Amino acid sequence: MNERNATASWSGYSHQGQVGLLVALRKLQEYGIVLSNHFVEFENTEDVAIYELAQDNSKNFISVHQVKAYYSTGNNTKSKYTSVLNDPFQGAGTKYLHTVVEIDNWITSSVSNNNSVERYPYSNTQFHSDTTEIEIFIMAELNMIFPGNPSRAELAYKRLSFELDNKIRSEHKNKASKNLYDIKFSLQEIDNIIKDQTIFDNQGIYECRKIFYGTFIDLIKEEDLDLEIREFLESGVIKWINALEDHNYKKFLQYLNICEPIKDLELSQIIANKDGLEQVFFRLLIDVFEIEPIQEQNLIKYRKDNINSDFVVTAIIKEPRRTATVVKNIIENLDSMDLLWENHQLINKEINADLIIDNPSFNSIPEIVEDERDKFMQYTRSRLISRQEAIQILNDTTNN
Repeated sequence: MNERNATASWSGYSHQGQVGLLVALRKLQEYGIVLSNHFVEFENTEDVAIYELAQDNSKNFISVHQVKAYYSTGNNTKSKYTSVLNDPFQGAGTKYLHTVVEIDNWITSSVSNNNSVERYPYSNTQFHSDTTEIEIFIMAELNMIFPGNPSRAELAYKRLSFELDNKIRSEHKNKASKNLYDIKFSLQEIDNIIKDQTIFDNQGIYECRKIFYGTFIDLIKEEDLDLEIREFLESGVIKWINALEDHNYKKFLQYLNICEPIKDLELSQIIANKDGLEQVFFRLLIDVFEIEPIQEQNLIKYRKDNINSDFVVTAIIKEPRRTATVVKNIIENLDSMDLLWENHQLINKEINADLIIDNPSFNSIPEIVEDERDKFMQYTRSRLISRQEAIQILNDTTNN
């Protein structure tokens, strides 16, 4: 198995994670299963495995799963999966291949399948699942467990994803090697999680994490990103962001959206900002290819040796006509968050403007009184820079 098989970026909301939850929920509903003795395991024996724990604590594998969440040209042909079908395949039991696109020539192709790998049956007639469709299959299982109670099924789905995400982040943070990961749940634990009816306090951060990861995956799918670029981003920036504890993750999102009023930065529907992530944050990560991004103080930055300024990536998509309000909110937020971003350039979608009091549009704000202006002087070298200008500067190899 390829050690770089997108596992570096794993979150509880990744396609591989969701596949594991689906497989576990289906096994949980089988007749005669002893829930406490059956486990779903992630990232150890291939991508996902289901096993029964024997009396001697050995693992009797029931099924082992490889997940290939790629949309690039050729993934609809059996030959694309030659490695899965013939190279060493960990574990025992039934070996399954999960794909996000339909393999058109699975039966007619002459490609060998020495591992006797089967396509995973999502239904009686469907043997693939899109990254957006997997949630539908999971909800179908939960609706069978909680018939006539869709709100309870939805809550169960959120709890499952959130608990898996916590487990993955903990293992990635505390274990030096993938071989040491212990990301597993007994089916009894799965059953307990989905039947827990206490208030789900972390729903806001759940929504934000899910939207962030989902936006990244949507861009991969839509733009057919080169595998090298995808793995570079996943093993660096995305992995770092996924690993942030909840309070730092919230700060990261607040900094991305620092142009919003202070009170709104507490609202998950504001700081999730899918459009800003897509149009500014991920756009920079994809389009800037000459410099590696830096992870620092819950921020993503770029730095060039010949420019005495840090380029901070945001998710700001306000129009230039909102410049005065944007600048006002940024400075108020910097002050309230006790931040000092002196000599920084805040990359946003369209605005080019200085964060200084002689900005004409900023001076036109009547509610800015004279005694407040002094604190703004510390930002005299910081500015907003448009996405287009920032990409051009950062990719300019003649000016390094």
